[in-house]
Amino acid sequence: MTIKALAIAVTLALGVFSPGAFAQTSADPAPEPVTNPALPAPLSETLSDFADVLDPAAEGRIAGQLAAVRAETGVQMVVVTLPSIDSYGGAGQRLDAYAKALFNAWGVGDAERNDGIMMLVVSDAREVRIALGAGYDAVYDGRAARVLSTAVLPELREGRMEQGIEAGIASSRERLIAPFIEGRPVTLTDGFAEEIPSNLPWLGGAGAFGAAVIFLFWRSARARKLCPRCGEATLSRTREVIEPATLMSSGTGIEHQKCTSCGFVDRKQFRVGRSQSFGASRLGSTTGSSSGGSSRSGGFGGGRSSGGGASGKW
Repeated sequence: MTIKALAIAVTLALGVFSPGAFAQTSADPAPEPVTNPALPAPLSETLSDFADVLDPAAEGRIAGQLAAVRAETGVQMVVVTLPSIDSYGGAGQRLDAYAKALFNAWGVGDAERNDGIMMLVVSDAREVRIALGAGYDAVYDGRAARVLSTAVLPELREGRMEQGIEAGIASSRERLIAPFIEGRPVTLTDGFAEEIPSNLPWLGGAGAFGAAVIFLFWRSARARKLCPRCGEATLSRTREVIEPATLMSSGTGIEHQKCTSCGFVDRKQFRVGRSQSFGASRLGSTTGSSSGGSSRSGGFGGGRSSGGGASGKW
């Protein structure tokens, strides 16, 4: 064998038995999941107006409202506007799936409480979604739908974008955030104005007046609970806080019940959730590592969503 042939044989042998050769022929391990690189980065920790539907004055006002919500309740709510989701990493996706992905990519809300809220407005598709953190119970999905139907969509249908967003912030704070941080149980309709039932007949003249009277009685009855003693819908409830909550511990309160029909009275204790107010220092954190070691930009806390919330079109 010539020296040249021997060199070729040695080279081939090294190639066959090298670890790299086996790596090429064996199955590669599954790649680690990565976040969608096409999703936009937030413009701020409050408002990201990618669709440019707000003038500078409205942007400043809305950003201030969102900052106030966080400073006074400890809950981060963000507003995002997009012309479409297709050009922002959401081609072929439903709005709810996209909102969940964007929410989790940004880490809206606190990582332990998962209490964040995102209002996503897509101007070209005329769609809006309120995405909720995973800490909210299922009843809050229905309450988010009511926030949209009673506060946001009526304004958007009239072409009042900034008013719709501001109404959504105010309603979300009162009807979603407040009961959540207080730890009080809520139903689908608590705190919302009653809507006229769709099965009431449409009557003209005196009939319309009669229908209105019937509706007022119906609404009054709905606002009260049935008395456990007499069964009448005349049970009123009032609440008072006995021991306010603090950052470290829950508080307590007393719910007073009274029936105006039979005189039944009762008192029940309820829990007031820990105060979630972290003050301006919480807002001041813009970059860096959280206690868990992950880094978030813009003061986001690493919260996640499991897909809860509600969507609407105008």
